[in-house]
Amino acid sequence: MPNTYRTTDEIIAQRLDDGRDVHLNLEKMALLASGAFSNVYAGVARTQSNHQLDIAIKKTWPRHKGAPMEVKILGILGKLKHKNVVRLLYSYQKAHEDRICLGLIFECIPSNLHQFMKENNRKIDSVEIKLITWQLFRGQSHLQKAGICHRDIKPQNLLYDTKTGLLKISDFGSSSIQTPRSTQQSYHVTRYYRPPELLFGSKNYGCEVDIWSCGCVFGELLKGGIFLAGKSATNQAEIVMDAIGIPTRDDLNAMRVSNSKYKEIMESYRPDHSKVTANFTYLYQQTPVNTRERKSSVFNEKVGLEDMKTATELIRQILVYKPENRLAGLELLKNSFFSEIMNPNTCRFNGEKIICLSRRDLKDVENGDITTSLESGE
Repeated sequence: MPNTYRTTDEIIAQRLDDGRDVHLNLEKMALLASGAFSNVYAGVARTQSNHQLDIAIKKTWPRHKGAPMEVKILGILGKLKHKNVVRLLYSYQKAHEDRICLGLIFECIPSNLHQFMKENNRKIDSVEIKLITWQLFRGQSHLQKAGICHRDIKPQNLLYDTKTGLLKISDFGSSSIQTPRSTQQSYHVTRYYRPPELLFGSKNYGCEVDIWSCGCVFGELLKGGIFLAGKSATNQAEIVMDAIGIPTRDDLNAMRVSNSKYKEIMESYRPDHSKVTANFTYLYQQTPVNTRERKSSVFNEKVGLEDMKTATELIRQILVYKPENRLAGLELLKNSFFSEIMNPNTCRFNGEKIICLSRRDLKDVENGDITTSLESGE
């Protein structure tokens, strides 16, 4: 993929809302992030009527003709306008030598959750954790209702506006549209956030994979470090089993595992007899034994004991083997653990009141989350 970029550009883009061509001048473009398959830039888009908009552009170089799956998915989600899912505004294609560049233009939130955690030395207080987690699971629930499996939920793919506290799920490059009994690759989801069905080689799975990933992000916020940190895919499965036990035959059937892959993992598995991570009790019981090992040490002291106990109980219900039993959706979002962030008098870590959520949001969730656009004030 070409590594050069221009700080200005003139393009004709297709507007997502109605498919019409729009002339845009791209200005002040600066590289935000680069990867193996795409680069992301921040800048300004100016229309012919001189309307100016802060944007982020993801540039990719598709190998095949036709609209990539990511564009189809973003088209579906863009029209739904959920406040916790990044919104695609325009797309365009531009020839570059013998290659075609696909540009995806999004609303701009220049920072992500990984950066926010790093800037705060991974020490996030209870209110902020509740605010982040509630929005994350709300966005995930919306995706699942739309039949979209994200398949790479992790802090780096969660945009986070520090000023407002608004979180948006982004980067749908690994996503798929769920179809009944469709066979899919199990090698998806970044290792630390990969659910057991994928670790055990399942090729028939649903959007519940994202619930597991969200639970791992929740645990990471509480712990102040990677929650389940495997050194390899096999070791990741071992770490999961050390934490929640060996799956039963019913669990394996529910996950539709590959028997050969499961057998291969179990042949090399040596249980951790110290049981320091078992049932995640270490989150609120930092004994000398627990603090001696990084995998059972809590580095975030900003969460009170009672909140940590309640959060741990939620984690135990989220991170379970049977995908259909993972706590998520309305049942989780209505949990009293999150009541604090719906109180208009609650203040965030910066002393500001919460402006990105209100009791109206909870009511919207209870009513099926149909009205979800922050921009329209719904």
